[in-house]
Amino acid sequence: MALDFCYYANTIFLVDLLLYPKNEKLFMVCFSFAEGPLAWALIVWRCSLVFSSADKLVSVLIHLLPGLVFFTIRWWNPATFDAMHFEETSRRVSWPYGVEDKSYLFTWLFWVPLFAYTLWQILYFLIVDVLRRQRLLRDPEVMTSYRELSKKAQKANSIWWQLSGLLGDQNRLLMYILFQAMFTVATMALTVPIFLSYELHVVFQILKISAAAWNGGSFLLEVMPRQVILKEKKKSEMQPTSTQHDQSSVLVENAMNTEISTEVTGS
Repeated sequence: MALDFCYYANTIFLVDLLLYPKNEKLFMVCFSFAEGPLAWALIVWRCSLVFSSADKLVSVLIHLLPGLVFFTIRWWNPATFDAMHFEETSRRVSWPYGVEDKSYLFTWLFWVPLFAYTLWQILYFLIVDVLRRQRLLRDPEVMTSYRELSKKAQKANSIWWQLSGLLGDQNRLLMYILFQAMFTVATMALTVPIFLSYELHVVFQILKISAAAWNGGSFLLEVMPRQVILKEKKKSEMQPTSTQHDQSSVLVENAMNTEISTEVTGS
């Protein structure tokens, strides 16, 4: 759905990059989104880099590219650093302004992004589970983030599916919300050390790209062959029915021709 967090975050990224590129605090909030929940979702939910699938490719790019962009701005773009330095602070060489102040970093890399995420979660709940609840109940084909993720987890019988059922099937949505909250808090907290360490940030980029490539390779070498075999099996199971139907049609046609011949001969 267009209301999912990945679209919400990418919209904020565009606002930051296009309209407020000199705003340090907004940059840190975007950094937390990009290298926090968005990046880790790429790994945890096994997004696959498959170039033959538009859906899978777009999913990977939405989760992967923002982190690469903010990595480049954070470490490899001196012009951006200069643009963020106002004249009265031109003598200060460190970036960002509060990099020496750990409470400042934690505020703008954790607390403020967490508040913005919570705001999105409340709006998402009101729109999806309150305003559009009846439509979702009428049409199970309409995908929400919960429906899509739970469908994947159930199909794979993953540990997430097993954990979400600890309180029974009727409470899976509640467990999903709880796990989502824990996931968000943990991944946003990790953005602070990633922001401070170039080496750690490089390792994280390699981990993300490797995970997407590995999942894509696994999909092509394991999942797709199984899908082809299953498709051929279903096709072969339907063939006898089709053959029997064709044989019956031939027998009926032959019987009708015989009957017509008999009538003609008798007359």
